Parts: sequence; structure tokens; C-alpha cells
Amino acid sequence: LSGQVERVKRSKPFLIFGDGLLTACKPISDSDLADYLSDCLDDAALRNRVLPIGGPGKAITTREQGERLFALMGRPPRFRKVPVALLDAAIAVLDRMGRIVPAMAPKAELARIGRYYATESMLVLNTSTGLYDPTATPSTGTETLFEFYASLIRGDSANERTDHSVF
Repeated sequence: LSGQVERVKRSKPFLIFGDGLLTACKPISDSDLADYLSDCLDDAALRNRVLPIGGPGKAITTREQGERLFALMGRPPRFRKVPVALLDAAIAVLDRMGRIVPAMAPKAELARIGRYYATESMLVLNTSTGLYDPTATPSTGTETLFEFYASLIRGDSANERTDHSVF
């Protein structure tokens, strides 16, 4: 979720899918997640279960992430809307190319994963209503995404992303 910090620093717009309200999540920091996983090793009640987890605070949309990032930089928000159909087209093209050039198949899979995260909230799904439920998604940890954004902007933290990063 921090991949666009450098984009915005370079005065580029924050990319959102649709209107930026399609999905929401409760981001959790690496250290808060590590603490939680350590607790799972020590607490037998947490073993061999599917456990929902979210970071501290309320669920936030992609638009809210962008708005706050711009606010932290003291700039008015600028967004570029990316249609989900663009991801669908990229998946189709990469899928076909992957049949001819096997090295392209992993890129098609990465695009499918990206589409999933662009269209599905990372919150507990209420099976009764079929809707994502931010109140049923536990809040864990202490570091918020916006505190991390501020730390990146100040240069106090590094944005350690892997080869699979999109931004």
C-alpha cells in the first residue's frame, strides 16, 4: 500500500481503480504482523485456524489512502482513475502471450492477483449478507498506514518492496 509514495513525491497522481471506493482494508505493518504471528506460535488457541486480521483503526478505501498521502505532503489530492477493464485486458493479453512465451505466464498471474486486490476488500466477509464487514475485521497492532507514510516521507523508513511490486 506504500508503493505510490514515490509516485506522489514526483508530483504524479495517485492511481485508483474506479472511483477509489471499490475496496477497503485495515492495513497492518510488517512489525505488527510479525508480533501477531509470534503470538500465534505461543497461543495454542490460535493454531490450526483461519484467523482474520487487520491493522489498527477503521477500514480505509484507496481514495482515503491517496487523500491522506497528499495531505501529509501538503498538496491537493490528484487521482488518475484506472478502469478495472484495463486489468482484464492486460490479463487476457498476458495469458495468450504466456502460451507462446512461457516467461509471460507469471506476469499474467501477477496481473490476476493485482485484479483481485483491486476489486476485493481485505476485510472479513459476512457470509450472511455477502458483504465485507469492517466491524467484524479485528484491529491489531499500533502502527497505522498513515504513520508509515509520514515516516517514508521524512526518510525515517525505507520502502522495502520486492520484484513483484507494481509501483
